[in-house]
Parts: sequence; C-alpha cells; structure tokens
Amino acid sequence: MPSRVLVRAPNWLGDAVMCGPFLKELLARGRPVDVLARPAVAGLFEGFPGLSEVLVLRPDESLRSAARRLAGRGYAAAYALPPSFSAAALHFLARIPERVGHATDFRSFLLTRAVRPDERFHYTRRYLQLLGDPGREPGPGDFYVPTADAADADAWIAARGFDARRTLILAPGSRAPARRWDPERFAAVADRAGAEWSAVLLLGAADDRPAADAVARAAQRPLVNLCGETPVPLAAALLRRAAALVTNESGLMHLGWAVGTPTVIVAGPSDPQATSPFGPRVRVIQRREIPCVPCVRNECRRRGEETNLCLKAVAPEEVLAALAEITPR
Repeated sequence: MPSRVLVRAPNWLGDAVMCGPFLKELLARGRPVDVLARPAVAGLFEGFPGLSEVLVLRPDESLRSAARRLAGRGYAAAYALPPSFSAAALHFLARIPERVGHATDFRSFLLTRAVRPDERFHYTRRYLQLLGDPGREPGPGDFYVPTADAADADAWIAARGFDARRTLILAPGSRAPARRWDPERFAAVADRAGAEWSAVLLLGAADDRPAADAVARAAQRPLVNLCGETPVPLAAALLRRAAALVTNESGLMHLGWAVGTPTVIVAGPSDPQATSPFGPRVRVIQRREIPCVPCVRNECRRRGEETNLCLKAVAPEEVLAALAEITPR
C-alpha cells in the first residue's frame, strides 16, 4: 500500500480555498492523503474528491497532544501549508519522516525540505511549489468547495422570494479592519446598481454582521442581510447562482472565485499578485499610486483623515463601472 501523506491545511477560508489545486496535484500522484484542519475550515474539505480523511484540530488540544495523536497514524510525509512555526513543529513532534513546508517564521530546521516561497507567484502557485513545480496559473475549475444540494438551495432561495440569477451579492466584511471598504460606499453601489437586480444580498459570517448592518442602514433600497445564516455550502450555492459579487479582500472573495462568480474586488492594502482572484470575469480595483500600497497590513498605520486612504480613494462609480464590464445586460 502506498505511504500515507498528511496535509496541515491553511487556517483561513480564503487560503484553504487556494490550496485546492495543490491538493488535486498531490492526490494525482497516487498516495493516500489526509487533511488536518482547524474546525473553522475543516468542512471545506469534506467531500474533496480523493481525500482519505479530514482530521480536525481540537480547540483545547495542546501541540504535544496533537502530535501524539498523529504519531500513531503511520504518516510517511507531511506538508505544512500554514507559514507558522507551530505548523512545522507539529509534524516534527509527531516524528513524521518527511516534512515539507515554506522556509518562513524561522522554522526551516524543523523541516526536511524547506522551500523558499517565490514572491513572484500567486499563493495558489506557491503551494504548488512545495510539490516541486509551481505549474500553470489555476482557474475556477481547479478548485473545490462543498456546495449545497441544488434542489435544497433552490428551495431555500424560492422561500425568500428572489431570483438568484439576478442577485447582486455584497460582502462588506473582512477579519482585517484595513481591508474593509466604507459601508456607505457599499450602500451607494447597492442604490445605484439599478432595477435589473431582483435583490441585493449581504453575505458573510456572523462576525461580519456589524459591517453588513451598517451597509443596510445606509442604503436607500431594501437589502437582504444573510450574514451568519449561510454555512459555506449554502454560501457557495448562492454565489454560483448570483449575477455578481462585490467584495473586500476576504474569504468570500475566494469562495466566489472558486465557483466562477463574476467578481469586483476592492483590494485596498492587499497584494493582488499574491492573493486576489484573476481571470476574465474578475476586476480588482486598487490605488497603486498611494506610496504605501500594497502594505498588506491588517491595521492601517496612517492616522487621522488618512487612515485607510487606499480604500477611501476608491469611489462607488469605479466599482459600478467594473460591475458593468463583467455582467451581461
């Protein structure tokens, strides 16, 4: 029987989506593969074609306890996709013979093969680097996300009385304050988007509800706030059916990319070359003339009126023009 491989999955939704092409390539090499993930993203890998098992890191479990749990499972090799020291230390403490990961966070001595990440490449290709070849740029068909049953999703949508194929989805949340476009500007996009949209939906996790509530209060038209009400499979089903998505840099941005939703991204301080979706139905709006862009920080270092200047410089009209380019009339 071929030797078993363990993959420590990324910790965040967007990164977990982006590792899909890596997993597909690894599985194509014919070895049994398990994924180890935090509870927040473990569900993303359920049903991934070819995976043997999805293991969940217990929130109350110490690093040594988790290592002991893994040590008895007979892994011959492990890949540490998160760039953290602890992700590599887990595989080291579990005494897995072959340990591969990026040479980050002073952890190279814990790995048997430490790969320097090539910053010219998108993260999808940096993950593929760990297999020896970054390969081609992946497209939407190279990703996997669990999606709600079509009949169940259609029934859920019909019960709320809107035509999913004519919905505009706004994703105003982000775990990073420096990547949240102003709620008033999201509201302006909703108000000026036109009557051709049957509904404008606000989508995100429960933590995104305050940002979504602020958008709903500022908008003149009624918005449907679904933050915290749609597990990943249902969110994926809604995005797959929607006409378009307008989003900050966030996990939902990657989820929309994976299912092929036409998407407009307000990139702010991010580095689109490294993390943003790309392709003919994606538009990234960013003010690169601002000297500190991209700083890739989660908290803006500017103060006063210049705080989040890179986001304030993006006008609703630019987003609406990009939206018109990628949505058929």
